[in-house]
Amino acid sequence: MPKFTSTLKTARQVVDIASAARGANTKEVARGVGQMALSQGIERSKNVSKTYVNAFEMVPRLILRGLQLVLALIICGFYGNRLSSESKGGEGIGPVWMYAVAVAGLSAVTAIVFAAAASLGAIPFVGKVLSSFQPYLLWWWDLALFVLWMVTFGIFAGLFLKRKSDDPYRGSNTTAMKIALWIDVANAVSWLCSAGYSAFKQWTEKRADRMAHKLGQKILGSKESSPA
Repeated sequence: MPKFTSTLKTARQVVDIASAARGANTKEVARGVGQMALSQGIERSKNVSKTYVNAFEMVPRLILRGLQLVLALIICGFYGNRLSSESKGGEGIGPVWMYAVAVAGLSAVTAIVFAAAASLGAIPFVGKVLSSFQPYLLWWWDLALFVLWMVTFGIFAGLFLKRKSDDPYRGSNTTAMKIALWIDVANAVSWLCSAGYSAFKQWTEKRADRMAHKLGQKILGSKESSPA
């Protein structure tokens, strides 16, 4: 379908140029043809380069998403255990555990969805269907999860960082909670890394598009100004 759309677009441009050729001079027609050829060449070059880049970065991306999933599940285990214990105790559930489990669950789901989108995108037919969904364009969501994890770290650092081992909070194991505290930090760092890389990738693509456009304008401009 994308190839058909591209072909249709090219054919439409050719028709437009041919229609305009009746009332235009040769230089204008040549410029129109040059612009069309240049845009098509740039678009094809971008598609080829994206294919190689995506294949090269596939493994690192999946490793990072897998790490994010594992870290989130570990936190679900730490704080989920407290939710289970307090629900059985009948004394009410602490909101700090609920918040931490919610953040961890959201992170786990995000890691799975983004990893699936990245891996399925490498399959020829499926990749075309998922071409509109690019996880790196959602770098702001990774950044939001980083902020949520930093809030989680701040909450539990205030509760456990300076707490003595023989001074439990709501019946929790202080030593275990201190371990979980640093896993919260690891979660935050992992989401900051994915957000930073995704934002950088989007920025480089936009910059490459602008440079290609400027280069095309220079080439066409120099040809237009050169003597016949």
